[in-house]
Amino acid sequence: MRYTQKDLCQAFDIKRDTLRHYERLGIIRPQIDAKNGYRYYDDWQINLLWECKRYQAMGFSLAQVYDILHRSSLDEVEHSVETRLNQMERELAYKAMALKCMREYREMLCGMEARLGRYEVRTFPAFRFVPRRKVHDLLFDERLSEAGSFANKNQAVCLPPMAYFPNAHEERYFWGFAMTVERYERLDGPASGFIELPSGRALSTCVDAGERWGFGQQLFEGLLNEAERLGGHPAGPLYGLLLSRTYDTSGSYHRYVEAYLPLADQ
Repeated sequence: MRYTQKDLCQAFDIKRDTLRHYERLGIIRPQIDAKNGYRYYDDWQINLLWECKRYQAMGFSLAQVYDILHRSSLDEVEHSVETRLNQMERELAYKAMALKCMREYREMLCGMEARLGRYEVRTFPAFRFVPRRKVHDLLFDERLSEAGSFANKNQAVCLPPMAYFPNAHEERYFWGFAMTVERYERLDGPASGFIELPSGRALSTCVDAGERWGFGQQLFEGLLNEAERLGGHPAGPLYGLLLSRTYDTSGSYHRYVEAYLPLADQ
């Protein structure tokens, strides 16, 4: 039988422009009437369209569909499908990881309003922190570009942005991203360009930085004073996770930061 463009558009619920696009890509090859330019399609073209839609449903791009339809053996088709299958499995694993991170982020936010200004000792996992800027300036080391690129591409599984103070009593700090060691290694992160933050006990609080610029020492004075009052001794760098930036109905700017100060074992 012979079918018109209208027939195919109705049968596949696609637009004429889409049909022409398939033609330009070489997926289908209609017969073109030299007199009036009308396009006609036979049963073979119908079958190729069904194949195209099936492969698209599997996540193949149209360029990949073209390659599959022009394979000369089943072994080559199998190789294409296996390659796409492996890619989809990696994508699904990453999405599962991102979903877990989203749940963890929700848990971090849960009850955080009530924690504003309150202090508690918590246990945190080991992180790998990738610096991106020094005091809102340029990259502090050009050699970190690979790790920085890795962090940018994987923000879906990073912790919220982090301000990292190498010394809790200094103004100097770095701005970047952090990820648990387990996720960093699972995603084959670069072997260098990060700062290891070991797991342990920390004094923690949540503060509203408001519209103050940067993350100066004064923002964490309460945390340091509380550690001193408890008789605890800082055992490492201070760092703060930027949980959220918001504007309230009055237009006031808020920056909610969860700060951690590692404590020496007592």
